[in-house]
Amino acid sequence: MEPDRQVEIQLGHLCTNRCVFCVSGQRNELGTAGPLEAAALLTSIEQAREAGHERITLLGGEPTIQPGFMDAVRRCVGLGYEEIVIFTNGVKTARPSFVDEVLATGGSFTWRLSIQGADKISHEQTTRRPGSFGRILASLENLAARNQTITVNTCMVRSNYRSVDRFPDLLLPFDVKQLHLDMVRPRDAGERKPKELEEIIPRYAKMVPALERMISGFESKAPGFDVNIGNYPPCLAPELARWIRHDGETTETVAIDGTDRLSKPWNKYEVKARDKIKPSRCRECVLADRCSGVYETYARIHGIEDLSPISRARLAAVDPSRMLLPQHVAHLKPAVMHTKWPAPLSEASWSTTGDNEVTITLHGPEAIVVSLRPPSHIGCAACDLFSLHIRKAPASHKLAMSALELLWRVLAKDSVPWHPLGTDAVVTPPGSMGRQLARLRRAAPFPPLVWSATEVRPGKAEIHLDGPSGEQVVFWLEPRGRRTGGGYRIEKGPASPEVREGMRALMNALSSR
Repeated sequence: MEPDRQVEIQLGHLCTNRCVFCVSGQRNELGTAGPLEAAALLTSIEQAREAGHERITLLGGEPTIQPGFMDAVRRCVGLGYEEIVIFTNGVKTARPSFVDEVLATGGSFTWRLSIQGADKISHEQTTRRPGSFGRILASLENLAARNQTITVNTCMVRSNYRSVDRFPDLLLPFDVKQLHLDMVRPRDAGERKPKELEEIIPRYAKMVPALERMISGFESKAPGFDVNIGNYPPCLAPELARWIRHDGETTETVAIDGTDRLSKPWNKYEVKARDKIKPSRCRECVLADRCSGVYETYARIHGIEDLSPISRARLAAVDPSRMLLPQHVAHLKPAVMHTKWPAPLSEASWSTTGDNEVTITLHGPEAIVVSLRPPSHIGCAACDLFSLHIRKAPASHKLAMSALELLWRVLAKDSVPWHPLGTDAVVTPPGSMGRQLARLRRAAPFPPLVWSATEVRPGKAEIHLDGPSGEQVVFWLEPRGRRTGGGYRIEKGPASPEVREGMRALMNALSSR
């Protein structure tokens, strides 16, 4: 186990539901699931804490019905876990007294509810447990009334995928923080005959309309709500690519092995990718590094003819805000890596540091570190592809500007500048001049004019703008007492309607608050 990572521990297979996709449901139906030895469970909790884990998930089966559940919770609290996640089907959290008993331990809890359909019919067809949806609703009410953090997990199967567009209306009134939908993993379903798996696993392409309606519902009612779709091929719904995940935070799992004992910890997402396949054509997809393919059993049932690579142009069309920034700028990496940087800087490194961030480091005695983020994120420069943010720069302003100007030329050479790198990138102009420049950068671009250069000198800042017919305009800012004044002059071409339109937008940006 690696420090500062999360661990999840399975508290046996006992469960009150009989979910069609779950080995625990099958084993309970067959009567082969039993209680877990409490001593072994507590030992695993202690070992995980000793290894440096600060977050722990207790899951099942249904963990809350294990005889040692409360002992496990108290041990987690006593060991100082910062977050304790209880993954439950709601069978006991439907009772307020049970929730209060858990909260009385003093721990910090997140409650991950297993909701297997956004309405009663789909949920109970999937759990095969009458009354289970009512208990989920009672659990949502009890937890929300106590201001608890609630997240939701759903496994996508034939019996529930059509209902997912109802999730916004179901979850938002209870202030649920996250919804994770996952494609059923055949190996987690137990010992199933091929015919059973065919009846469980839907064709992914048929899910698209319901998934699109669900995302549209969340975006219209709660923009930015944390919803993600696990292990779904993004090429089937490129418009949903930003919400699709094939892995997550590094997680060590301690599960029930074949002998009904707790296993040694294993890497959750590494193991889950082992029974997946991808056709060779997927190597051409710009989202190849975000997709681990489809499960082998799915491919045997439904084939892989639906899978086709997403081009960079297609991604740009479906993700105009560049929220999947690393994929939009990946083609720029070779140029950055092969550029000769001014001494004493030596080489560059490139790393993906988030869904919408790439970090570039120019190494040397004093490194330069910059982040590329979506263009709407205001930085010291931006184009229609990305924005540039300086995280670390050397004390030598001359070296910093030389390297940054070169980096900007390499990165933005084929893009439309929104506001290019200026000489104020490493030294902020004093007072109101700096604030006015920042306001213009937030408002850029100013079509049909293109902001082509920024020059900042003591006492004056100039912004150069180019028109569509060769017009050239210079706008300036200069201190006037405690305030900053400005004006513009046309260097080339007439005062065309395009010039007036662009300058009107620029002046409005300065006057707006």
